[in-house]
Amino acid sequence: MKTVTVLYYTNSDLRLSDSILELDVRTNGRVVIPADFKQGKQIIAVLEGECKLLNRLGERIVPQDAEETASEGSQLYWD
Repeated sequence: MKTVTVLYYTNSDLRLSDSILELDVRTNGRVVIPADFKQGKQIIAVLEGECKLLNRLGERIVPQDAEETASEGSQLYWD
């Protein structure tokens, strides 16, 4: 078993989505994505490990308090 993060689009939504999955690994080292998970999705990428997607196309991440910057440890929220 291997933990992966899958980036994909669904047929009904044009926003990039992500899911963290525990998948079986073939003898050649490739993960096996179940057919039921792939149903209705266009898979863009499979990343090794648990990845936190911080920003998607068209989104911005900004400090919650405009006076602070992210490097100063402020809380961030999606705009």
